[in-house]
Amino acid sequence: MRVYRFEDPVEESLGPKRPASKKRRRRFPFVIALAVLVLAGVVVGGALYLGRDTGGTIPIGTTIDGVDVGDLTAAQAKVKVRAHGKVLVDRGVELVSGGNRFAIDPADINLRPNAQVAVKAAQDDSTFLERLQGRLGLGSARNIPLTYLYSPRELGQALLPLRQATTVAPRNAAIVKDANGRFPVQPAADGKRPAIGEIRQAIRSIGTVGPSIQVPIVVTAPAISTEEATQAAAVGRTFARSPHIVTLNDDPRRVPRNVAAKATEFPTADGEIRFGISAATLRNFFSGLYPGRERAPRNATFTTNAAGKARILGSRDGRGVDVEALISAWKADPTQRITPITIGVREPALTSEKAQQMGVTEVVGEFFTPYSGGARVSNIKRGAEILDQYILPAKGTFSLNKALGERTAARGFVEAPMIGEGNVLKDAVGGGVSQIATTVFNAAFFSGLKLIDHTPHSFWISRYPKGREATVSWGGPELVFENNWDAPVVILTSTDAEGITVKMLSAPLGRKVTDWTGEPYSYSKAKTVRIKDPTLAPGEIKVQQSKGSDGFHIKYGRKVFKDGKLLSKESWHWRYYPENAVILMGPRKPAGGGGAAPADTTTTAEPTATDATTTG
Repeated sequence: MRVYRFEDPVEESLGPKRPASKKRRRRFPFVIALAVLVLAGVVVGGALYLGRDTGGTIPIGTTIDGVDVGDLTAAQAKVKVRAHGKVLVDRGVELVSGGNRFAIDPADINLRPNAQVAVKAAQDDSTFLERLQGRLGLGSARNIPLTYLYSPRELGQALLPLRQATTVAPRNAAIVKDANGRFPVQPAADGKRPAIGEIRQAIRSIGTVGPSIQVPIVVTAPAISTEEATQAAAVGRTFARSPHIVTLNDDPRRVPRNVAAKATEFPTADGEIRFGISAATLRNFFSGLYPGRERAPRNATFTTNAAGKARILGSRDGRGVDVEALISAWKADPTQRITPITIGVREPALTSEKAQQMGVTEVVGEFFTPYSGGARVSNIKRGAEILDQYILPAKGTFSLNKALGERTAARGFVEAPMIGEGNVLKDAVGGGVSQIATTVFNAAFFSGLKLIDHTPHSFWISRYPKGREATVSWGGPELVFENNWDAPVVILTSTDAEGITVKMLSAPLGRKVTDWTGEPYSYSKAKTVRIKDPTLAPGEIKVQQSKGSDGFHIKYGRKVFKDGKLLSKESWHWRYYPENAVILMGPRKPAGGGGAAPADTTTTAEPTATDATTTG
């Protein structure tokens, strides 16, 4: 019998140990690795879930123009952004230039926030990491700018008063002709105009830059500088002061210096001024020097019969000194002393044969506008005289400003009323020429010509069709159209005691034009505007402009057909401003001086010195 002692370990008495603990130690690293993998999966899955692109929700931390749109759907964000933008739009738009302020009603230009583009950018501009950081609250905030939309045509019209008030056409250097051959130079002057492109950009960002926009002004350099005119004048002085002798069949004759000075001219073309010699002045001199040898040629001209068919009045050759050759010799050497001359045939610029070959057969468009007298009629008649018999070739472009040239007193134009700043009439050289523009525009309109650029008056003048009319000014606005038919157009103008008529002659070519004009709408009442004028005597009141037509919107258009096939369909919209009465008011009379000027009950504005541009 074996006896165990109490102090012996029990384990030893139970025999060899089992290897279980060793197996447990081998499984422990596997459990740890599995746990790490599970944890990593949870983290990665969570990150993928948090950073997922939901496709309909904007990432947290995103704002549009400072408005929090995080975690909103696109539809929800658009509602929120549009409400924010509407608040900013409702502040209005004000353009400031110098001392002038021009208010634009946002509704007139359909100004509105471009919420759709901003929300799309908020959705598209986020990455996976940005979405993850945003949902964990670790990312930086993103702010998407908000831009605004407007109607370009309506904005262009709304900017017209600003352009009228702030635009000053550059003044080209000019050379004054005198009989003494001194030819002093009038220096050039820069012009100015509002930077329309920058204004448009500012309105697109009106929420951050508005509601008051400082109008940037662009300086426009004249086409002809003082230096260029000075050089041309120097050549002219040399020619006018040099002795000149012409010889015909060995018979020398002296050209007096006063004739040379009178013949000296300085034509401008393509933005340049050059020394030139007047052929008409020389022919007049030679007709007296060689009586019976000078006979002017006569161009073929167009007219119409009672049936509207074209008739050609034949051309005639002339005879006289070959002035063109003489001018070429003198221009090559202004100091040339002795120059031989010859007598020959002078062919007209437009012969009967050339006129027949044009294929002009009948009136394809005609329009008449009435007038009632005054200085403006003189300008209309002078402009019509310049424009008559104008030939516009097939595919050629017509500009009324280029066709008439600058309206100056030296060219026979006088001061007459025109629409100026604030839609107020004022006198300017060439006022009234816009009646020619309206009449020509309508003749071109019904001739089916391609209308490129035309601008109606700022307020409606009752002698013109509503909307379907045009104004021009030197430097803009312009009247431009293209003869997009396969035959030339001859413009005939005529004036009488009643008004001006413009006819377009061409080949019919199956053309037909139909027109339409809508009913006026959205009227705005004409009112009385009182303007303080410190140049008037105390208490003096002067009516500068009587109240005229109310303002309104109008739509008009036309269809052009060729051989029954529709070539074009066009429509236009215009807003007329009211023709307000304008009363100039002198300073108030001193107390006890017989009373004070009537108190202002309507709009009061300080007068400003600006150059208006739109002629009426």
